[in-house]
Amino acid sequence: MSASPSLHVRGLCVSAGGHRILEMVDLTLHPGEMCALIGPSGAGKSTLIRALLGLKEPSEGSVRFGAKPVDEMGPAGYVPQEDALHRGLTVWKELAYAAELRMPDTPAPAREARIRKVLTQVGLTDRSDVRIRRLSGGQRKRVAVALELLTSPPLLILDEPTSGLDPGLESKSMKLFSEVADSGRMVLVATHAMESLDRADALCVLVKGRVAFFGPPKLALEFFRVERYAGLFHQLEKQSPSAWALSQSADYDQRRFLDRLAPGAGARHPERADAPAESAAAELDRAEAALRRLKSESGGAA
Repeated sequence: MSASPSLHVRGLCVSAGGHRILEMVDLTLHPGEMCALIGPSGAGKSTLIRALLGLKEPSEGSVRFGAKPVDEMGPAGYVPQEDALHRGLTVWKELAYAAELRMPDTPAPAREARIRKVLTQVGLTDRSDVRIRRLSGGQRKRVAVALELLTSPPLLILDEPTSGLDPGLESKSMKLFSEVADSGRMVLVATHAMESLDRADALCVLVKGRVAFFGPPKLALEFFRVERYAGLFHQLEKQSPSAWALSQSADYDQRRFLDRLAPGAGARHPERADAPAESAAAELDRAEAALRRLKSESGGAA
């Protein structure tokens, strides 16, 4: 995994309309790692995502993959909060049309093999002939992830992918995204899934455009002096954004984490190194099936 370039964000500032939206943002993300991005409304998460995608020009600082600026790399994968899937198509047809558009020089048999691979990875092989409008919300989100995985992007960004899911499906979805990272790519998830942050390798907390914390999730509990991640936002109200940024930049453990070396294959999650790629997806299938049965038995919509 370490052969692929890492993401380095250094001194990133973004301005609009004479106002600073992001102020001196520093991040590091290596292949095989998942970073959770959280922050209150107006923290600058969407602007940071746009900068990472190369859609927002920095006022200062840089976003680089290895030694190359972001605009010289292949496109990152991006799954927005609201999907743009064609509800009348089957899952296979949706992926087949996307593969033909995004991989025009790839022979048809190779495209089909790639579709089968990503369907297995997201656990939708047995739903390939189902029309998208008949899928659950969680399954549609997995189709959107599969679309982005077709071209094997080095970085996959998901914007609130667990929004609207119940806590059980939320946790299993975060596990799936973590396993996508384990396959060798970088994954950044903007999320409100506070109870699933342990799934991430890195946690970035933004407040008013400044980094209040960047490091391992468990270190955040000590840094913010809370017992649960849900208490982080309450703590952010106790200092100004600039004070949090100053504390963060002066923290030795966080500085060391920013400059950490890329991990070897399976190094960050040795307990999952031999786990099948579809294990989290299989758990999602079981959970969603149970939820459909529960709704049916209670007279709700399936």
